[in-house]
Amino acid sequence: MGPMEQVLAEFGQDIGLTALAPSAQGHVQLRLDSGALLGASTQGEEVVLHYAEPVEHGAVQLVFAALRRAGRVETAADPLQVGLRSTGQGDWLVVGTRLPMDRLSVREVHRLAAYLQSWLAQVRQNR
Repeated sequence: MGPMEQVLAEFGQDIGLTALAPSAQGHVQLRLDSGALLGASTQGEEVVLHYAEPVEHGAVQLVFAALRRAGRVETAADPLQVGLRSTGQGDWLVVGTRLPMDRLSVREVHRLAAYLQSWLAQVRQNR
């Protein structure tokens, strides 16, 4: 079992999922109770963690506020990427960060998941 698989299995146990594992392509995505999505994927020697919430009204203003906030350097340790994803289920505001594989741990996944969620909540509050 590789580091990504082991960390996801432990993270899954922490949140009550007994068989959390990435797909053959190295991706996993969970729908949270709130309706938001939390996902991880491998990209070379990094793991990309993303958090996405559906956007309904005022998507342009919200996306612009997120882009503006992401443009301000908060910490070099947790660089952010912001995007808008359109699917058959609607539009999603996505915020993600990259983590070097050698820093991957269950604690870091929990920390970054909470960071992404709170970051987007602050964007919604302050727009």
